[in-house]
Amino acid sequence: MAENAGNLLFSQSVYRSLATPETEITPDGYQSHRRGDAADYAAHINAEYDAFVIPLANAFRPGFQKFLQRLTALVSKLTIPVVVVGVGSQHKLDVAADGADPIAVDVTAFMKAVLERSSSVGVRGEYTAEYLAALGFDDSVVDIIGCPSIFMNGPRPEVARPSGVLETDSAVAMNVSPYVRAMKPIVARHSRKYTDLVYVPQNHKDLAMMVWGLNRTNPKDLRNPTHTGHELYRRDQMRFPLDPRTWVDFLREREFVLGTRIHGSIAGVLAGTPTYLLAHDSRTLELAEYHRLPHAKISKLPKGIDAAELYERADFGEFEGRTPEVLARYTAFLEKNGLKHTFAPGSEPLEFDRKVAEAKLPGMVPTLFADGDTGKQAVMERIRDLHERQARIESTLSANGMILDDTGTVRYAKTGAGAKGLLSDSSRRMRRIVSTAFGRSK
Repeated sequence: MAENAGNLLFSQSVYRSLATPETEITPDGYQSHRRGDAADYAAHINAEYDAFVIPLANAFRPGFQKFLQRLTALVSKLTIPVVVVGVGSQHKLDVAADGADPIAVDVTAFMKAVLERSSSVGVRGEYTAEYLAALGFDDSVVDIIGCPSIFMNGPRPEVARPSGVLETDSAVAMNVSPYVRAMKPIVARHSRKYTDLVYVPQNHKDLAMMVWGLNRTNPKDLRNPTHTGHELYRRDQMRFPLDPRTWVDFLREREFVLGTRIHGSIAGVLAGTPTYLLAHDSRTLELAEYHRLPHAKISKLPKGIDAAELYERADFGEFEGRTPEVLARYTAFLEKNGLKHTFAPGSEPLEFDRKVAEAKLPGMVPTLFADGDTGKQAVMERIRDLHERQARIESTLSANGMILDDTGTVRYAKTGAGAKGLLSDSSRRMRRIVSTAFGRSK
């Protein structure tokens, strides 16, 4: 999931959009982001495929710089069409392309490499388009298409209207960007008030916290749900999604979804559940504005804002009225770049949908404090996983003339004559690696 479950949502949406009966799609597992030397991989892609499609999110940001450089190196070696779908910017919009922007050179190189192999680049919204225009890429080569995840379930997403009022025992789902300070009092207040509130985190560090009990960060602010002492963790009011289908199915059973995560909010939209986004930066705001999602700038909300009030504001009439235009722009972009899509008559993704429906998927991940059989099952699965890893390590050590003794120390195994076994150079390297791993785990 490349560190965040939101990536699963928009990537699967792009796969579904392109899964026509005559198209074979091979997801690359983000290998294109990770390879330092792209020559062999580029040769493989050129030989085996007709197009290289890159679903991206907020890739134009300093934190993604090294991956953008790797993507550029790969794209520069490709001889087939390259199509970038849904890329976004994440910086201050008043930063000019004059050297003050630390990634301007890399973004420019990436755009040039892609545009030599496609007609245009699909971006998330107006702010990204403005950023690229400042770098010299105008609307003749940049198409605003929003986020394809809106269409993960089909061309006409519909959301239920709020009914009645939100009660303290209503089923509420909350998503949180832990680094957004303004969310801390909101989380604390709602955790106390709403007894059936469930926090749905998305980051791989959150998953490690839920599976192994590792605090995501040093809990300097105990209001943040990033540590195992938080009341939401202790009450088992957290669930982590491992697949878009189970994520959306879970939110379908909730009455309201709110929070700062754009894909956490879009998952609520796909579930048909009233949803409200608290926009905290340009990347979330531009998508909310483009798709007409119910939202507010978190900095503009009154102190003490409550989910019940936001629930009443969650009107999706404007969103649904705009969707046909959004879909038309998206499909026009795909067609301009030579890609067939599943929104055309007779090209519905029937086989793709059948495989997704038949897939046996794990459910939403609970915390280690889950009640009853669910909690016992969670702990048992984690113990079994650790046991299997231990067995694999011991087997590898044995094959290389080493053992793990009762103290957890890796040492040479003795031969029948009592002498230490001789190890190859590769075995010695393995010993150092394994020993280091065990040392760090203490």
